[in-house]
Amino acid sequence: MTTWPRSQRSGVPDQLAAEGVTLWLDDYHRGRLADGSLQRLVADGLVGGVISRPAAVARAVSDTTAYQDQLTGLSGAAAPAEDRVYALIAEDARAACAALEPVFRATKGMHGWVSLGISPRLAGNARAMADHSRRLAEMVDRPNVLIRIPVVGRGLAAAGDVLAHGVGVHLSSVYSVQRYAQAVDVYFRGLERATADGHPASAVASLVSLDVGHLNARVDAVLDGSADPRAAALRGQAGVAVARLVYRRYEESLGGPHWRSLVAGGARPQRLLWTSENAPESPRAAVTRVERLIAWMTSHAVPRQGLEALERHEGFHGDTLSGEHGPACRVLDAYGWVGIAFDSLAHELETAAIESERAAWNRLLTATQTS
Repeated sequence: MTTWPRSQRSGVPDQLAAEGVTLWLDDYHRGRLADGSLQRLVADGLVGGVISRPAAVARAVSDTTAYQDQLTGLSGAAAPAEDRVYALIAEDARAACAALEPVFRATKGMHGWVSLGISPRLAGNARAMADHSRRLAEMVDRPNVLIRIPVVGRGLAAAGDVLAHGVGVHLSSVYSVQRYAQAVDVYFRGLERATADGHPASAVASLVSLDVGHLNARVDAVLDGSADPRAAALRGQAGVAVARLVYRRYEESLGGPHWRSLVAGGARPQRLLWTSENAPESPRAAVTRVERLIAWMTSHAVPRQGLEALERHEGFHGDTLSGEHGPACRVLDAYGWVGIAFDSLAHELETAAIESERAAWNRLLTATQTS
């Protein structure tokens, strides 16, 4: 187990680290630096990664003065609206990367990453997505940055091109085992292209997030409208079932000859991140999610209030994912019996996720123009 320096030791980080689980802060914005909360979470060992999302930054731009000085300078330079947004989130990312640098170095790049996204307006254009991703990575110019690309539209093709240039990628908005398998393939092939072009495999990282909260909420809504008497007993199980099958696929991907050839060249495993990025989640629900999804080499993205609830929680009970694919298959079969088709549902969720991202990005564009 690799650890990093802490100002004090807390039971929760130690319990989760013993199971190979890392927590990420999921609502990061510049105010988290100004109030010292990010630094405290990192120093206490509770947070090993950060996600910057347009929705959180838009709220901070509108509700605080944290971005005012930079926005004033950008206004004086007459920067286009989207350039302003990239400038804001790149500056945020540089600061977060610096805060997490001790973690990144102490764990030799296993932890300490910062994820930030490109414009979701580009989802149908692989070349534009790849160009914007490389440009954003260059703006941040830190070794522990990941560019977040949704799998919807042309996202997988764009991610492969970005990886091939030696830039780390966070593939987001995954809702099915089939889509996860595609994300694994993109990473493996991107690594091959990167190393063929002279980039060291050890410097290329990738993360895949499964939106457990959104998946649960959508399936439960369908179940609530079902007249089938078996439906009620299936509420709240979809996210865990799919996560268990995804983790099984993760284990299989690391046991095959393709991965063995890559790791021989210094490649790092693609990490799994469980989130609730497109569905509201109470602090108690975040704790329950973490309890139900514990396995080696996985992470949870949790907003600050959820992290505070986790700090007060004790008694995590070990691995809850490994070897559970059999029961998970039976749960998905049961969903089929009550009329839920997961393939079409996953497609609906991907579409809804990118629309939500577009709306948040538009709010951020507007906020930077009016602040």
